Amino acid sequence: MNIIALHGKGSSPERIKWLTEPLSKFGSVIAPHVDVEVEDALKIVGKYSFDLVAGHSRGGIVALLAAADYRVPVIAVSAPSDRLMQRRHLCSYPEGTFQWKQCMEQANLSESYLRSTSPIYYADRISHALLIHGKLDEIVPIEHSEMMCSRIRESGGKCKLVELMMKHAPPKSLEKELSLAIEEWIRNDFGEG
Repeated sequence: MNIIALHGKGSSPERIKWLTEPLSKFGSVIAPHVDVEVEDALKIVGKYSFDLVAGHSRGGIVALLAAADYRVPVIAVSAPSDRLMQRRHLCSYPEGTFQWKQCMEQANLSESYLRSTSPIYYADRISHALLIHGKLDEIVPIEHSEMMCSRIRESGGKCKLVELMMKHAPPKSLEKELSLAIEEWIRNDFGEG
């Protein structure tokens, strides 16, 4: 199986080994550098052939959109599903905070662009998803994954939501639990193994 794994904004392929290592048990994993806006990242992803796509944070947005475009299963960790809702959330934080800085970086993105790159609007084209989200995530609230999973199911797709006691990125102490969730989903729900 060919798998593509996508890191989030300000990250790198080396910083998502917690995602690529369990995936590598099931096939060849490609983790390109995608520290670009969503539309540009989708162009990079389109250069590859893959059977499964996975991503963290903004990489999760791209993974969900790619799953809808290419009709492949997806794993998304801490991914915003509605970018307009996400921007409102970030902008609600006080000036100078990490969230506020993220809001300011999105200020030049139009509402129509954010809507067109929001996975929630393409949930009906996702047939199989594993969403993993931290209950303590202050960057992307868990409601994003709850809404996305609900919308996928309402559209006839399969979606499993795994909630972990973590913030936005998995700490070392949860890597084993995260790996087991991914491996179990691929073996049992996705049928590989």
